[in-house]
Amino acid sequence: MAVGVYPNSGGPPTSNTLPRHPGSPPSPPVPRFWEGQDVLARWTDGLLYLGTIKKVDAGRRGCLVQFEDNSQFLVLWKDISPAAVPGEEQSCCVCSGRALNPENLLVRCEKCGHAYHQQCHLPAAHPAGPWMCRRCVFAVATKRGGALKKGPHAKAMLSMKAVLPYQLKTLEWDPPHLANRQQCYCYCGGPGEWNLKMLQCRGCAQWFHEACTQCLSKPLLYGDRFYVFECCVCTGGAESVRRLPLRWVDVAHLILYHLSVCCKKKYFDLEREILPFANANWDALLLGQLAETPKGERYGQLLGALSSHKDRFISGREIKKRKGLFGLHTRAPPPCPHIFGGAPPAAPAPLTDTR
Repeated sequence: MAVGVYPNSGGPPTSNTLPRHPGSPPSPPVPRFWEGQDVLARWTDGLLYLGTIKKVDAGRRGCLVQFEDNSQFLVLWKDISPAAVPGEEQSCCVCSGRALNPENLLVRCEKCGHAYHQQCHLPAAHPAGPWMCRRCVFAVATKRGGALKKGPHAKAMLSMKAVLPYQLKTLEWDPPHLANRQQCYCYCGGPGEWNLKMLQCRGCAQWFHEACTQCLSKPLLYGDRFYVFECCVCTGGAESVRRLPLRWVDVAHLILYHLSVCCKKKYFDLEREILPFANANWDALLLGQLAETPKGERYGQLLGALSSHKDRFISGREIKKRKGLFGLHTRAPPPCPHIFGGAPPAAPAPLTDTR
């Protein structure tokens, strides 16, 4: 079994085995990390970022990682991709085993150098030539706005997405089915935040990163759940997605929520901020029938929605500020359209506004 943690060292130890009681079942492999190690860490947007391990926390099965902008965050071991360790080229990075048989050989990723038993990799690896592992395919193909749709990497990613790298039924969800205790989402198995550019599959109810999906025609707005989406596992092939119709109150709510996340403030000027954002992103909003609204009429439609839905919006006039200012009563995305069978999903708790 591989050694789990190497604190206060500049590299891996020379031994890679731990004693265990004879006859006891093999323990699952524990990732090997040490302080000062350069790694790739998967973030909540589904993308990988370069960082350096500052501290290994065995109790929480994670590492404190410092990123290139000098920010530091705890990243779970499952979301960290270390480089291959010299001298361990002949062992599987999943099970740490070296045993071989003709139907379960070791295959090596040409990009990261890690070796896998054919059956340890998900999906099972049967390369006929140079081969990239699941993590490296996702590292190359994922991007903001949606993953690659054409080319060999896009094709490889689609084949990888036919199976999830974890057991969906074992995840422990909160009542609204927005977050799970394991912090395991999407095809990549990485962390995520449902309100920050993720789509929920109508089949399995799992959440998927925008960056890992290959079906979107336009980038998502924060908090935008006006889609009917099905993942590759549920369709048995390519993803499917359909835009749901929006009302003007939904458009105003989406824009205000998106701006509040991006700009870290609560109130926005209709004429100087809200309307210019709507006009600049008109095509990307995918508004359906509302898309035909002439530019000169959009101000009035947005003003009407913001003024007539006092349960959602608060105006500057109500707080003794300029009347052209508007904000959300509660900083939360628009209500979720009911796209699942059975009873409607429970309403999520409002996101706390600490400002």
